[in-house]
Amino acid sequence: MFENNESPSQGLTQLSQTSKNTVEEDFLTLTPRTTIQGLKDCKEVTTFILFGTIKHILVDDDWWYTACVCNKAVYPDSKMFFCEKCNKHVIKVFPRYRIKIRVIDSSDSTTFVLFDRDATTLFKKTCADMLDAHDKMNSSGNLPKQFDELVDRSLLFKVESRNDQNFKLEQSFRVKKICVDDDIIEKFNDSSLKSVDLLVRFTKETIECGSQSPELIQDNPTNDDANSSHKRESGKKTASLESIEEDNVPLKLLKRNIKKEKSVI
Repeated sequence: MFENNESPSQGLTQLSQTSKNTVEEDFLTLTPRTTIQGLKDCKEVTTFILFGTIKHILVDDDWWYTACVCNKAVYPDSKMFFCEKCNKHVIKVFPRYRIKIRVIDSSDSTTFVLFDRDATTLFKKTCADMLDAHDKMNSSGNLPKQFDELVDRSLLFKVESRNDQNFKLEQSFRVKKICVDDDIIEKFNDSSLKSVDLLVRFTKETIECGSQSPELIQDNPTNDDANSSHKRESGKKTASLESIEEDNVPLKLLKRNIKKEKSVI
């Protein structure tokens, strides 16, 4: 018989730590970063991580929808509901969050669409419970008061670059996952600042190297008597120039990379 010296609480702690590590890797290392402007400019369908602040909740549409057990939206039909994904009429249906939020960062602003899992994480309340509380309070307006807690909150968003086709009148993006962990958000912003500092430093060094290079290739012969000496010096300088050009290959690549990184930042 095997002995197990690990208590249930230790096992839960390790599981929680493993889960956090997975989230941290996803948001800090595994998924590329961008800004809202970079997200809008992206022509390919891919996924990015970005840091943004929620400025307001859009009230144009309902903030919830009726869903099948498969989470696909259903519509009324023959006094029941029909699910296109399941291709059948269903009786059991559930309310699910679908909240349109306006998010900004240092580059631009856009509309994100939050769905049930992430909205439940933010509110710590299911959509059914939120609707029940909203009805009982007879609150004025279309949005529950608890939605105010989202305004001015800064989060990490994992977002798909493809426009959400459900909202054709404006450019909007589906949120695939959010991160509310303050430690991970701080690490994300710290590493982003370091990347910007490195870019500024490399740009400065590139400019300085470029300004010094003309001095290396100046050649001012004074008279005809120095022709032989001048030829020897020219040969040396030609060799030195070749070595300078070779040495500057990484510098040229760096300049191009800096231009690319600038366009992303």
